[in-house]
Amino acid sequence: MTDVSFSDNPLHTLARWAQEAEDAGEPSSRTMTFATSGADGTPHARTVLTTVIDDESVRFHSSRPTTKTRDLAENPRSSGVFYWPGLARQVVMDGTAHQMPADVSREAYPARPPQLQLLAWVYEELNDDDAVTTADPDDVLRVFDAHAQRDPLPMPPSWTTVRLIPERMMFWVSHGPDRPPWRVCFDLAADGTWNRRHVLP
Repeated sequence: MTDVSFSDNPLHTLARWAQEAEDAGEPSSRTMTFATSGADGTPHARTVLTTVIDDESVRFHSSRPTTKTRDLAENPRSSGVFYWPGLARQVVMDGTAHQMPADVSREAYPARPPQLQLLAWVYEELNDDDAVTTADPDDVLRVFDAHAQRDPLPMPPSWTTVRLIPERMMFWVSHGPDRPPWRVCFDLAADGTWNRRHVLP
């Protein structure tokens, strides 16, 4: 049975749960549903691949402009959800997100899968105000294939790293069909410590 204890810093618990999910063979163990909203309040959600879970935040990568980066420029309030069905666990985070300096992205770019590196160049060359909803598949393939011939492939200027800094984290875990699940909430205090409480599942 895996450890269901909680660290004083809930991000440490999140990192451990993500690793336990990977060790258990959970598909997409590092993916997170990331939710934002624009200035008009319209919500937008998508799945992103997280790359770093540190003491203060969760990071992933994107291109700009995209719906998520446009939303964050207008409203940095955002949420993230990790879900591992095989372990009957999920983590919900509420906080703020922002883009990190370009040097952080340049360091991370070479380690990204080739397909994602090439997709970043598709955004670089084809993105415009309507790119979220309009794209010619032939143009996408043309740019994708053209940059696949480059070696090395540098980072496009529009590729960026997004950092979600949670202020509240809720952990949900099932203990089996004959026991009620747990939901444990952590709230970030003004002094930087986390307050823990149990809430109804």
